[in-house]
Amino acid sequence: MLRRDNGRLLETRSVFRTTAVNHIAYSVSDVARSRDWFMDLLGMKCVFDDGRRCSVAFGNPERAIYLGPSRDSGGKPSVNHFAISIADFDAAAVEAVLTRYGFAPKYDGDYGWTIVDPDGYTLQICAEQGVFPGAATRGATTEGKFPAGSAAARPGVFQATAVNHIAYRVPDYARSRDFYVDLLGMRLAFEDGLKCSVAFGNPEDAIYINPSRQPDQKAFVDHFAISVANFELEAAEAELKRFGLHPEPDGDSAWTVLDPDGYRIQVCAEQGVYPGAARDPFHSVRS
Repeated sequence: MLRRDNGRLLETRSVFRTTAVNHIAYSVSDVARSRDWFMDLLGMKCVFDDGRRCSVAFGNPERAIYLGPSRDSGGKPSVNHFAISIADFDAAAVEAVLTRYGFAPKYDGDYGWTIVDPDGYTLQICAEQGVFPGAATRGATTEGKFPAGSAAARPGVFQATAVNHIAYRVPDYARSRDFYVDLLGMRLAFEDGLKCSVAFGNPEDAIYINPSRQPDQKAFVDHFAISVANFELEAAEAELKRFGLHPEPDGDSAWTVLDPDGYRIQVCAEQGVYPGAARDPFHSVRS
């Protein structure tokens, strides 16, 4: 990665400007069940469904969660990659830059490239629009895959507005920090010597970079968090319980719940969330 001298960059590679999380690719045991959960709880719209996988979208600019069948024989849920949108995407120029800096970009449709980040995790770099599940498959099309009526949109308990953060665990947080800041133009928003947060876009999305807890230190997404409009702590707790969930506090601005597969999802305010908020003695929802 980049050379540093006492924290000072000796070389800069901020050639891209990240604008948003484009999508989170989430593998689940029952796609239809998870689709309905995100729509009914978080007010997301189903914008693509081919009977095997789907995309639920929200926010402006639009973010999405791509739901597909779990690759694990036991149906274990996982985030197998996430994708970021960059400003002024030009497919040929982006490929050339990624190749020049030592990556091996793989075609993922006309609006995205897939690379492996320094921690061996799959990352897509995309245009702000035009991406959909399976776009890299030869002959892929969205024709006939746009739901309508209540299958496309219906009222939710909350209204999702953005990806508040993706909690990403890695072997070397400083190396990952440099990659996302220096190549992808993200802003270092929080750092305490053990972990950090890199932020981007408007409204702001973030990636929380923490040490891996896997025995082999393999990189993985621990959880992701969704911002909702008009978040009020006590009212949100009541609504989550009414929905049949068991919310756990995560600071003054978020609740953590388990989705139908037992995966951790946070429901958050649009601002006020940061790494370690649940353990901060100065910001506790419980006296």
